[in-house]
Amino acid sequence: MSELEQYRQEIDAIDQDLTRLFEARLKTVLKVGEYKIQHDLPVLDASREQKVIEKNVGRLEDKQFEEELTKFFQSMMDITKETQTKMMDKKVN
Repeated sequence: MSELEQYRQEIDAIDQDLTRLFEARLKTVLKVGEYKIQHDLPVLDASREQKVIEKNVGRLEDKQFEEELTKFFQSMMDITKETQTKMMDKKVN
């Protein structure tokens, strides 16, 4: 096995974990959406988003990835807001 193939296998294993965790996150996001419907809360909580980003940037061991991690979490939260909005729209209509 070449060095490149080995790195690609490592990435595949990481991607498998990321997929499992992302699915778990989205399932929890839907539960949050249900709570927000019941309590008449908006999808967007900008202060919460900022706290999530700051908390996770603080967890970085290698600070050179701060910009990339910020983009990653912002993108993920954009997806989760869309998911929550779709779910909430279905429940209301």
